[in-house]
Amino acid sequence: MSIHLEYSTTAKCRPEHIWKKFEVLDQWAWWNKVISRSRWIEGQPWQKGSRFELELARPKPMKFKPVIIESAPPNKVAWVGKGKGVTGEHWFSFELQPDGTTLMKTWEEFSGLTTIFFGNGMRQGIVKMYQEWLEALKFEAERIAREERARS
Repeated sequence: MSIHLEYSTTAKCRPEHIWKKFEVLDQWAWWNKVISRSRWIEGQPWQKGSRFELELARPKPMKFKPVIIESAPPNKVAWVGKGKGVTGEHWFSFELQPDGTTLMKTWEEFSGLTTIFFGNGMRQGIVKMYQEWLEALKFEAERIAREERARS
């Protein structure tokens, strides 16, 4: 069984502003209350095959050691993480729109035996986590864009 969950929003900035905040994985917990800790543990940051450790604070405390499967900064990145009986392929994309804004999207494909326990409450909790993550990233990226405009 496979489960697809996603969330998207639009930011008033360019993908480069989003990536500037997103790429500093060791600082995710500083601006994102969903994350309690994140750090690189193998390879070069954002290179295919590199691995990082991610500790979620919510919806339920969990630790993963995903591996990067695709990386095309500042527009797209994906990783695969495995837990007890579940595999998650998680994607982020930052797509420049004709009006100069950026469509921020995240989605995940869950597979494995424990997906049978993904009831509505759990699915809603995961989507809420994606929402909190992207809204926090959007806030930071728009701040970076405002500061850049103020300096020019």
